[in-house]
Amino acid sequence: MATPVPHFVDEILEEIFLCLPTPAALARASTASPRFRRIITERSFLRRFRKRTRPSLLGFIEKDRFHPAQAPHSSAPLARALADAADFTYSFVPKPSKGRWIPRDGRVLLEEDTPGWNEFRNLAVCDPLSRGTAPPAASAHT
Repeated sequence: MATPVPHFVDEILEEIFLCLPTPAALARASTASPRFRRIITERSFLRRFRKRTRPSLLGFIEKDRFHPAQAPHSSAPLARALADAADFTYSFVPKPSKGRWIPRDGRVLLEEDTPGWNEFRNLAVCDPLSRGTAPPAASAHT
């Protein structure tokens, strides 16, 4: 009996892995064998998987409060873990912001209110999970 060409077997495995419903299922599959892990951790495969898999709703941020997804939503356990691990009071920000909070992709843009609409506003980008902050890139107007 002829043995299959390894390259084609890897392509078939990729197509099977792309059918997995969640990133958690993909992570479990990657622990099954070194070959599975190699296929799953390749950038090209992960890019394809992210295009086909919708991101999980973990919750939403309202000012300094995180509202995690609740059961029976499938991401409720992960949302609860995030709520427990992250600092959504932003106590790690040197000067707490009383202005706008704009969440995007796991980070939050904090904008401090200052009097006068054409004065420069103090901005900071923070990551509640890692408790890190960074000023945003300087604009061309400064």
